Amino acid sequence: MPTSTDEMLSLLIDKLRSHRCLIILDDVQTILSSGQIAGNYRPEYENYSTLFKCIGQTCHNSCLIVNSWEAPREIVALNRENARVRTLRLNGLGAAAGEILREKGLLEPEKCETLINNYRGNPLWLKIVAPMIQELFGGRVAEFLKYDTLFLGDELKARLQQQCDRLSDLEKQVMCCIANEIEPVSISQIIEKVQLSPDDLCNALLSLGNRALIEKQEQDNQALFSLSPVLRQFVKTEYCREGR
Repeated sequence: MPTSTDEMLSLLIDKLRSHRCLIILDDVQTILSSGQIAGNYRPEYENYSTLFKCIGQTCHNSCLIVNSWEAPREIVALNRENARVRTLRLNGLGAAAGEILREKGLLEPEKCETLINNYRGNPLWLKIVAPMIQELFGGRVAEFLKYDTLFLGDELKARLQQQCDRLSDLEKQVMCCIANEIEPVSISQIIEKVQLSPDDLCNALLSLGNRALIEKQEQDNQALFSLSPVLRQFVKTEYCREGR
C-alpha cells in the first residue's frame, strides 16, 4: 500500500472506476467536531475532506453512502453544485408508525395519530414511549394524552443530550430562543430577542438545519422556525434553565 494520502486516494479511485463498489460510512458525526458550527472536522480527521471531495467530483462507477447526524461541509457544498451528489433527510414514518404502536399493544388506534405526530413519527422515540404507556396506562393512548405532556425518559434524554452537546454556544442560544416561543418565529423576531448579528444568526440557523434540529415552514413569504415538541421540551427543561 502507498503511504501518502494522494497515492492512496489515486489507488481508491482506480478501484472505484474498475469495479462497481458500494462504500457505507456510518456514524460519520464521530469524525466531526463538537462545539462548532456543523460540518467541521476534528483535527485528526481532516483528510476525510479530501476523500469526500475526490469521490464526489471524480467520475467512477461506484457509490458512497454517508450516514450522519450532520453533513460534512464538503457534502453540503457538493450537493448544491454536483448532480451526482444527493442528500436524503430521513423523516418520520408518519402513519406507518402505527405498526410500531400496535406491536407494543397500544389501544385506541384513532388516538395514535396524535401520539405519532407529537413524536414526529420517529421510530426510536415511539419505541421508548410506547412501553411506558402500556405499563402505566394499560395501553390507553387517550389516557396518556389527556395529561398534555410528553414523556422523554432517561434513554431518550440521553440520546438528545448527545446531539445537543455537539452544538456551538451560538446554536444553543438560538435553540433556547426558539424553544421559549409557542409559535414558529421569523429571523427578525429571533434577532429582537437575542444579541446576535444577522450574519451570526443565519450561520446558526443553517447549521441547526444541517443537524436536522429545527423545523422550517413558509408563511406570508417569510421563513418561520420551530422545534419539534420533543426537542422543545428537552431544550427548555435541560438547557434553557441551566443558562447554557
